Amino acid sequence: MKKLEIIIEAVEKKRVRRILEELKVNGYTIIEDVQGRGKTSARSASELSNVMKNSLFIIVDNEEMIKQIVSRVKGEVLAFYSGKIFLSDVEVID
Repeated sequence: MKKLEIIIEAVEKKRVRRILEELKVNGYTIIEDVQGRGKTSARSASELSNVMKNSLFIIVDNEEMIKQIVSRVKGEVLAFYSGKIFLSDVEVID
């Protein structure tokens, strides 16, 4: 199994959700208002709007599904907005 983590600008959250629904992804987690610091600067949200807010999607699925998600998100979202994708092997413990 693979774990995919996508950090995306909150304004693009609906687009990522639509991609996941179109691909019939079984489940995912969204963590709102993700803050931190990267290579270029710190990232924190405005309290009054979604400007500068980030959302984190966590998806655990088989490798083929993860490849499809990555391809769609890179082409339809990250080509126009900033964000990061992290991929790792994961063992699911029930």
